Amino acid sequence: MNDPETLPYSLPRHADDEAVARARDFAERIAQRRTCRWFSDAPVPRGVIEAAIAAAGSAPSGANHQPWHFAVVASPDTKRAIREAAEAEE
Repeated sequence: MNDPETLPYSLPRHADDEAVARARDFAERIAQRRTCRWFSDAPVPRGVIEAAIAAAGSAPSGANHQPWHFAVVASPDTKRAIREAAEAEE
């Protein structure tokens, strides 16, 4: 029996016309993305933050090293200082 973790990754195959339609749809969606510069001050449950970090931390990377680090900042003063420093860099 094959272990699913050792099987090579493969994407589903689509007919050429469906593949073209999907690619065009994806391009249209990507063209609509925007950078968010305004954020809500509504609290976010800690479990949502932890799940988002777990998902981000499992993203593919070169040689599967996941060379990133995450920090959760709860202090409004610290958030403000980070924002001001980032804006100064721009």
